[in-house]
Amino acid sequence: MRAGQSRVSWAGTVTVLLAACFFSTTGTIIKHLVQSYALPPLTIAAVRISLIVLTLFAVLGTLDRKLLYIRLHDVPFFLLFGLICVTLFQTCWVYTVSLIEVGVATVLNNTAPVWAVLFAWPFLGERPSRNTGVALVLTAVGMALVVRVFDARFFSFNLEGVLWGLGSGVTYGLYGIFSRRALRRYSPWTTLTYAFAAGALFLLVTQSVGSIESALARPGAAVWLVILALLPTLGGYVLYTFSLRSLDAAVAAILVATEPVMAVLWAAIFLGEWLSWPQLVGGGVVMAGVVALQLNRQADARSGGVLEEQYQADQSHQSELDEDPPIEELQKSLPGEASDEVEGEQQEDAGGQAVS
Repeated sequence: MRAGQSRVSWAGTVTVLLAACFFSTTGTIIKHLVQSYALPPLTIAAVRISLIVLTLFAVLGTLDRKLLYIRLHDVPFFLLFGLICVTLFQTCWVYTVSLIEVGVATVLNNTAPVWAVLFAWPFLGERPSRNTGVALVLTAVGMALVVRVFDARFFSFNLEGVLWGLGSGVTYGLYGIFSRRALRRYSPWTTLTYAFAAGALFLLVTQSVGSIESALARPGAAVWLVILALLPTLGGYVLYTFSLRSLDAAVAAILVATEPVMAVLWAAIFLGEWLSWPQLVGGGVVMAGVVALQLNRQADARSGGVLEEQYQADQSHQSELDEDPPIEELQKSLPGEASDEVEGEQQEDAGGQAVS
């Protein structure tokens, strides 16, 4: 497949939309646990991430134990990864959902690509393009509508929840920065397992044995905690990763951006949380900005593949004129490198899809 072409399949489309549907249930389930069972937000996060880690170790240990091996000198990196991108993110996320509407919380959380772009500039040297700048402004305008900055009373009343929500977006965005480094050496599943394991370790430090036992002792709460760990988290991640086999990462990123829309619907149906028209419009503007950022990112990645193809063609033409065998050998290596670059970009997107 030539660089620049998009792969679209019905199976992949349905799979990634199902993944978005799974992801979108997170906020509603968390708020249900807070409101109906009076579970502390941090307890929910600690139990949820711990159940995910236990499941990952059990599955990977059964299917492929090699995925559980990491180098000893990478342990500090994964501890920092887990502390920032799992512990802090999950803390921000559960408190956001418990304080403000699930729809608003989800939109703020999904500004992660914006923060990822901003962090990539100083940390990775990736300067934003003009189109990226426009997308950033678009997202900022949408966020202002979502949090109703025009309504001083509403904004001041929900300020704490909004700040937690921005924190969730920032730490979620950092997940992509950390995962890009981890994916140079490890598979997406190894990266996910050890980032979550470190995050679970720090979250459990905040809990007493009694608080964990109390949460799991109530049958209804225990069932919802298991569903929260397996359905929107692992289930959504598995489906999203599987969809990349038949979809371009850019197409998958656009389709998974429907998550906030589904989250608003779940919250309205099961929690009676309805957003105002300005908030709905703002949410749409934010998602448009996020999709634009994803498209720009994919376009930049694919431009490298196009340049590689052009280089290959030039070398092929030159070799025909010079009949130089060494250049012909160089030609044979280039297609593999170009395809590896595109495949690597899709693996990075799979690894970078954190779970909220």
